[in-house]
Amino acid sequence: LWGKADNLINKIATYDIDVSDEEQMKYGDTFLIESKKDKNFIIDETDPVNIKLKTILNNLVQERAKPSGINYQIFLLKDTATINAYTVGGKIFITTAMINKCKNDDQLYAIIGHEIGHNEKGHIKASLKQLKASREFFGEWGEALLSIKKLLTGSFNQKNEMEADYYGLDLSWKLGYDVCAIKSFWDDLAKGEEKEDWYNFFRTHPYSDTRSKCLTAHIKTNFEVGCK
Repeated sequence: LWGKADNLINKIATYDIDVSDEEQMKYGDTFLIESKKDKNFIIDETDPVNIKLKTILNNLVQERAKPSGINYQIFLLKDTATINAYTVGGKIFITTAMINKCKNDDQLYAIIGHEIGHNEKGHIKASLKQLKASREFFGEWGEALLSIKKLLTGSFNQKNEMEADYYGLDLSWKLGYDVCAIKSFWDDLAKGEEKEDWYNFFRTHPYSDTRSKCLTAHIKTNFEVGCK
């Protein structure tokens, strides 16, 4: 049942339904408003780390080769337990745990560049397109169905994640940052992962050691740099 409904939503979303940059930003605005209802969730925008993140973001977006019409903002989340960063409609959220995990600015640039990549490469648009299709054709039932789908499969697939990795790395390279630093980041995370082939099939994110190997190959091929 879910497979058939999922395929139907995907087919409908490929027809005349589109999501503009402006619509994507509206979704981002709505998500931000909901997030700010938790007073302790988003750290004050005047926080020194938040200011630093804004500088990094501004530097990265200036390097986009074919920029979209999306306006970007970044927010620091008071979460010391979850190493995470995510984005919707140009709004980028990054946890303090992620900040603490990054050993240097080189790694931070690649991580934030990755989130920009999800927007610029159309990954966010594709997800919102499905959401819009479900609403227009199925109403509340379709929206609930899509929510279940997202819960089971996640917003992005492994191909999207690697594409965003490469995009962020390319922006960092243009700014002169050490692109091999992000390999070290994923190598560190890989130490705490248990790898099972069957589990990897269902993951939306590639394993950290897989990301490290793919990024190393990308760096060698495109920048002629060998990472240790």
